[in-house]
Amino acid sequence: MFDELREELEQLRGANASSRPAARLGVIRQRLARAEGEIGPTRLVTAVSAVEALARSLIVHAPGRPASSAHFRYRQVALKAPLELVEEALRLYEAGSPQDRYGEETWQLFELADHYRHLVVHGCTYPAPDRYPALVAAARHVLEGLVEAGGLPRLVSQQA
Repeated sequence: MFDELREELEQLRGANASSRPAARLGVIRQRLARAEGEIGPTRLVTAVSAVEALARSLIVHAPGRPASSAHFRYRQVALKAPLELVEEALRLYEAGSPQDRYGEETWQLFELADHYRHLVVHGCTYPAPDRYPALVAAARHVLEGLVEAGGLPRLVSQQA
């Protein structure tokens, strides 16, 4: 059983590393759609994780980077925080700074969303229910900016 689990984990990592941003976006959209009916903590974790996943894929598969080195680049950025990933992705795609692209308020809300997600996941806690809509909306806005910067098809739903 342990070997099977480890093997699947490595397969998932490999798939994430080799999947181009458009393919990752397809999975991200599915996860976001499933999370829409969930409680606030689940929506928040999914929204921030979606940003993290797409930013990482955009970095790994940035223009001019050979597909043959995707696994190596993936390992380099696998543990980077969402804020750092977004900043690097925007830089690589010459899409401006996060503050310029999203506005200072949205970027600060996304930073808070990342901190709240960390607390929800690692602290096993539930912030006040009225906190989620703005945090999830900021994450969705940042995601949409990454979609645009990467030249990917726009998201259909912008619901928080």
